Amino acid sequence: MSQLRPASRVGGMGRVALGWARALVRRGHELHFTGPPSGLALEPQPDLTLHAWPSGGALVQLSSLIRVQRRIRADLIHFHSALPHGELIVPVRLLGGFVGDPALVVTPLTSARSDYPKLRARSGLRAADAIVTVSRWSADAAIRVGTPAEICTVVHAGIEVVPELGAKRLPVVVALGRLKHVKGFDVLIEAFDRAAAGRPDWRLKIGGDGEDRERLEAQARAARHGDRVELLGGVYGEAKQRLLGEASIGVVPSRAENFPGTLLEFQAHGLACIGTELGGIPELARGGAGALVPAGDAGALARRLAELMDDAELRGEMGRAARALAATLDWDRLGAQLERAYVGALERRHGAGRN
Repeated sequence: MSQLRPASRVGGMGRVALGWARALVRRGHELHFTGPPSGLALEPQPDLTLHAWPSGGALVQLSSLIRVQRRIRADLIHFHSALPHGELIVPVRLLGGFVGDPALVVTPLTSARSDYPKLRARSGLRAADAIVTVSRWSADAAIRVGTPAEICTVVHAGIEVVPELGAKRLPVVVALGRLKHVKGFDVLIEAFDRAAAGRPDWRLKIGGDGEDRERLEAQARAARHGDRVELLGGVYGEAKQRLLGEASIGVVPSRAENFPGTLLEFQAHGLACIGTELGGIPELARGGAGALVPAGDAGALARRLAELMDDAELRGEMGRAARALAATLDWDRLGAQLERAYVGALERRHGAGRN
């Protein structure tokens, strides 16, 4: 099967799209990958053909997508985006035979709290032959705006579990992500400042950059225990692996999330994890693999942090449960699930008489 994937960017969306794509290549499929310029700032991918994606508005991008599809004649086009952009998806559907009448699959990776209020998002969902979401929460949001439940499939994002190295964990709380309000790092700094009282060995390290960096730095300076809060800037590659290998507790304090890859990374490294009880995060906390607190509640987060700081045995239990859950999210297993969703999309397309 030949597939074309217009994807949004490297980061959460790009990680999911590329992980699934590599799994499908291993299953014998031909994959073509296209997306905005930043999404193609990748090392060459074996067995994946990358196509340039122009900057500009919807008409420019639609024209590019049509040219690529006319050239490769993919059986299926899989759209990955924060919102299902109807201005691209609907025209491809309406063009039908002109572009080879491919099956259309949409993965909405939004973390918004409202259910697709924009018409372009709802029209994108409704033009698809299949909706594949990374969380049950996201699938339910699509169903609430009229997407038939029978075309919705949940295929979680995957992760590669990191081998247990046996290194000693340090008294470090870690968080990673874009420094912006929705990520809730201000809540984490306040919570850590409360929990750090009487626990002088513990430190908080936050990796990432963004528009809120100066504000968060000022908050840390003003905190009672701000000398134990570090904003590291961007952390990548080996530096990130070292950070996650030494930390004991990983926190995702977001005000909105879908199925956060950062939490998956923490779990794959065996950290005791805390997340907010929203979006798809509870799906990653099952079986003791994570603790949940209300979003924006610094007091609840401080209490949970203090509990874990004081109980090494509990941290170990949660870390082992986190690893076990991450091990179930193997990319190849997920690739088989995605393949079944694709077969269903193609069958629906052909059954509609638009072969």
